[in-house]
This record gives sequence, C-alpha cells and structure tokens, in this order.
Amino acid sequence: MKALQLIFLIATASTATGNQGRSNSMHAPKLPHRNDLKVKRNLLEGVYPAFSTFIGDMYAGMVPAVLIDDETSNSEDFSSYMFWLFQPDPEATVETFRSDTLVIWLNGGPGCSSFCGLLTENGPVTIPKFGPGIQAPNPASAADAPLVENPFAWTKKTAMIYVEQPGGTGFSTASTKWTGKEAEKRTEDDVAESFYAFFQNLYTVFGEELAEKKIYVTGESYAGMYIPAIARSFYIGNQNLETKSSQSSPLHFIDIRGVAIGNGWIDVDTQGPTSIDYAWWHHMIDLPTRRVLHKKWDECITGMITDSSIEPFHSLTTPDECGIMTAVMEASGSTFTYDVLTYDAYPAIMNDPGLTGTFFNNKDVQEALNVQKDYWRQCVPGSGRRRLQDHPLHRMRQLILLDQDRRSVLPWIAELLDDAKIDVLVYNGDLDLACNSQGTELALEAMDWSGKEGWIDPQITKWYNWISSDQPAGHTKKFKNLEFLVVYNSGHFVPINQAEHALDMIGRLLDNKSFQDVELPRFVAGKAATPLGKSPPAYSSSTVETYWSPMGLAGFFLGAAASYVILMIFPKYRHLRGYEQLSSVQIN
Repeated sequence: MKALQLIFLIATASTATGNQGRSNSMHAPKLPHRNDLKVKRNLLEGVYPAFSTFIGDMYAGMVPAVLIDDETSNSEDFSSYMFWLFQPDPEATVETFRSDTLVIWLNGGPGCSSFCGLLTENGPVTIPKFGPGIQAPNPASAADAPLVENPFAWTKKTAMIYVEQPGGTGFSTASTKWTGKEAEKRTEDDVAESFYAFFQNLYTVFGEELAEKKIYVTGESYAGMYIPAIARSFYIGNQNLETKSSQSSPLHFIDIRGVAIGNGWIDVDTQGPTSIDYAWWHHMIDLPTRRVLHKKWDECITGMITDSSIEPFHSLTTPDECGIMTAVMEASGSTFTYDVLTYDAYPAIMNDPGLTGTFFNNKDVQEALNVQKDYWRQCVPGSGRRRLQDHPLHRMRQLILLDQDRRSVLPWIAELLDDAKIDVLVYNGDLDLACNSQGTELALEAMDWSGKEGWIDPQITKWYNWISSDQPAGHTKKFKNLEFLVVYNSGHFVPINQAEHALDMIGRLLDNKSFQDVELPRFVAGKAATPLGKSPPAYSSSTVETYWSPMGLAGFFLGAAASYVILMIFPKYRHLRGYEQLSSVQIN
C-alpha cells in the first residue's frame, strides 16, 4: 500500500511540474534574436480579427530569467519568462502618447498570469468590459464571447509589456530553484533577482529601442509585493553600475521612473483585519460577527508568531489559512470579495475565465506568440503559503509561494520614495473588500519614510477630488513623491470597472501630473466647512489659547446665559402669537 502511495505521489509531482513549471532542462540559456520574437500577426488575426485594430509592433516569446555569464552559460537548469510587448505606432495614437515610456504590467496571485490583465483589463484587445456589480460571463459562455478593441487601452498612452512571472506562471518555465526542495526558501528577493535578469536580457535583445525608455512598474493585487521588490532591484542594479566601471559591465542602466500599485497587498498585519471592518462598515456582517472574526484573527496572528506551522492570512487565490475571508463571505451571503456589489461570483474567479483560457490554449495563437509550452493556465493551482502540517500532495502543488518571512514591503516602498526618489502611486477601487482602501490607507500612514510627518498632517496633506471625464472619479492625497488615490465605484480591477478613468490615471502618472483637481470641503476645529478651492484657517496651539483665554471664557458664559433667558421667555411669547405645540398637531 505504501509503495502504491509513493508511486502516486511521484506521478502527481511529475504531472504538477510538467503542467505548471517545466524547467529548461534540454539546453543552456541562450538569448533569442529580436526578429524571432515578432508576433505572427497573420495567424493571430486569423483567429481573432480584433488584433488588426492595433497599429504598431508586437513581440512575444521566452527570454531567460538568469544573467548569462561563464557560470550559467552551460547550465541546463534555469527559468525563462514569457512576455508580450506592444509598441504602438506614435503616429496612430492620441496626442498625449508618450513614446519615451514603457509600462510593465504584473498580475498577482501569487502565481497568476499577467496575460489576464492584458485580455481583461488594459490591453489593446480585451473581453467586453463590465462595470461594478455586474458579474463577468461564466466560464461556459465566456468562451464564445468575442474579443473587441479596447477604446481605453493603456497602449493609447504608452508602450506596454506583460510578463508572466515568477517561473512556472502561465507559459513561463521554472528552474528547480522554483519547483524543487529549495522552493520553500524562495523570497521576494528571488522574484526581484530573476526579473532583473530577465529585463537585462530583454534590453540586450532589443538594444537602444528599450534602453532609451523611462520605465514604470505597475500591477495589482499580490503584485503589491512584486512591484516594490522589482523596482528596488532596478534601483540597486543602477547603483552598482555607478560604483563600477559602466563601460566594462555588460549590464544596462534601467531608467526606472515610477510605480503604480493597484489594490495591492503590501502589509499583512495592517491590511488583514480591515476586511472584517470593511464588511461591517458596509452592513455585510453584524457587530457580534465582527467581534468573533477579530478574535479569530488575533488568535491566528498570535499562533503564527509562536507556532511556525501557522502562516498568515491571505485573501486572494491562496489558501485562507485563518479562515477570515471565507467566514466573511459566508456571513455576508457569498459576497464577491473583489466587488461587494456582486454576489456568488467566488467560484468563477477561481477557475480559468473561459475566453482567456480558450485564447491562450489555441494552437494558432501559441504559434503566433512563439510559445514553447503547449498548455496555459490562468493561475497555478495550489499557489500560496505552505503549512508544515499540510498533506504532501497539497505541498507539491504549491509551486508559487509567498515570501515566508516578509510580511510587509513598506520598507521597500519607503526606499523607493527616499533613496530612488521615484514616483509612487498607490490606488484602490472603493468596492474591493479583499484589498480595501481603508487597509491601504492605514498601511501608508504606518510607513516610516522621510515624509511621514507631512503625510499624516491634515493641515499639510489635504484631500482633493480627482476629476476625470468631467465627473468626480475619486479622491486623493499627495505629499512629495507619494500619492494615494481612491477610485469611485470600482472593485479590485480598476481597469475593468472604470476603464476610462484608469486610462486617465496612467496618463497622469507618466506625465507626472497630480490628481489633485478640486480641494474637498473639510471641518477644522469645529468651524464651518472649507469653501471649495480655499484653504481652511490655520489651527494651532495659539488658536486653542485664544478660545480658552479669560475673555473667551467670559464670552462663553454670557452666551450661555442669553440662551437660557431666550428659552424661558420664548414659550410664553409663542403662546401670545398663536403658535401651537407640535404635539397637538394631528398628522394623517
């Protein structure tokens, strides 16, 4: 019996590795030629004619995610990342197109393909859009839905590249570092190291065509962990080049200018329990349920600190270790955690969304994209943290892991702000429960960086309305090179729910233009609301002393006495004038 179990385990492990992250065990790393990466448009447009609407160059294929040197040139164990690059023809785009920029888009998971964002969110061709509160087509019918030109594609503003990472995600292949025994030791540092190597190789393949571009790293969800790690690796790589002789180094300077983190997972301890409060604030659960869930969360966090077999709660496609998100969904009637206006959508999001899987598993599409792998899956099954008590089969399936040690990337975001001095945009749809805006705001307020005092001071950093398409699209606050934006009427996927506003958003980031369009009214020290467009009076210790000075106290008591006299006299005066008590009036 044990022998049969062992055979079954080995077979399962082989199947999982084959489907989810086949390693490049047949050859040493070699960079492809640029011409070999051109998308075969005749094949692609023959299957999906909507791609004929994109005017420009498309490149796709596999590039090694390891720096090729004397040590690795003969290695047969390395990862390769699949990418799809769109370089629009500037003459065929809008006037605000930035030909000098390249935006990297990453989806999260962890272990979910960035090609999902391409086909459903901000690519030049997408599945038909739907607003918040409207459930996406189910997998059975979505396969028959057409792909259409995306009028709000981010390629209207910039060149875009979508990368499937880390190794084993989508078409990307993985080394044994990502699938073998050492997989448990992987961290976000490893993610950054591999991506840095991939991008260096991409620069070598495309030369000055990419090297002259300003780079922005963007994405959503668990990419909130990836983005700071990758942008930081670019900055550190540049620093290392400056300390060495850049002329003798084969590495390239990467002109990193900014990042955008959408509905991102950036700090476990701060963001985790806010899903409970968000559900309560939106009347999805009652107060007793809120108390029970917070107690459960506290017990889980305490156990995680004292017991290494318990891992932190994560609310996305990873297993819900603490059971919080599952409990919230059950208590609220199966609310869709990515969009609280939608119900009973949870099973659909956990599977391939029909058309996306159909598209990338089409043999003509795979040939057009220069794919070396014959099967594509939206998310790696079983992705998430391991627990020591997990069944071996479950552990084998977890090929894409969270960083076991890093529970927050706030220090890395602070490093990008203070040391790299790049623009950091953090945005949230206000209808997302999983990575809600309240949790993000609390995390940013807790971040230690040079601008912290100014960031948390309401007299210095004020809230403004963001106006897009002549309507309020969100509210924002900005200090130095950090900006936080809450997008109205949007769930977890802002480029889906508010596609037009999302296009304006990425355009402003590239143009270094703030979202502070109209200052919001505010109450200061009990005074009247601030008129729109005007700053409130300063509130300081001197104003407090004025309010409670002897003259101020005398005025207060005189006013109170006058009010008492009026209250005593008015009832009699009202009777003489013929007023009636409200209680005597009959209401039919």
